[in-house]
Amino acid sequence: MVSNIPILVQRLRDELVAHGQGAEAEYAPVAARTVDELAARFGLPTAYRRLLLALGQHSLGIVPGPFEKLVLHAAPELEQAQVGYRGSRLGDESFVAPHGWRRSWVVIAADAGDPYFLDVAKATAGGECPVYTAMRGTGTWEPIPAASSLEQFLRILTVWVRIVVPHHDPLNPEEPLDDAQARRLATEIERIDPAAAAHWAQ
Repeated sequence: MVSNIPILVQRLRDELVAHGQGAEAEYAPVAARTVDELAARFGLPTAYRRLLLALGQHSLGIVPGPFEKLVLHAAPELEQAQVGYRGSRLGDESFVAPHGWRRSWVVIAADAGDPYFLDVAKATAGGECPVYTAMRGTGTWEPIPAASSLEQFLRILTVWVRIVVPHHDPLNPEEPLDDAQARRLATEIERIDPAAAAHWAQ
């Protein structure tokens, strides 16, 4: 089966550059051995392994994300991204965060401290995996669907960059999209992944 992941990562990167972001995250390859070691350690599905290879050494940051800045972690940052969720410090996975966090959850991105994560226990036979998010500080980790697959996650992020990023005013970051833009965003995300649309609503 041919994967669209590398194409989708490049489209996201191109969209960021077109809107004045992401130029500092030009592609630099990451060693396949590094990704293989992460895949073995965290039980990563094939689609996410392809995503890490396509990202290379540098994370991608999106301003604004649903809250502040959404950062999609690259392979060199993935181990650090797990600290506080599965392990209290780098290299120590002796505990799992309390209040409902699961060992099968692997953090792949974050926005204002809220994690986006895979549930690798739900990986499909084809190597895909759903993406979830959850809010910090609520007393319990309640997973919210962010995308039904990694491919859909990348498509949603690209639409987000195309519609939301150009209208972001750093001097007035709380300014919402106007009604027409909000409807366009909702319509496009609904078309990509109805199950995740509620999370991205503005």
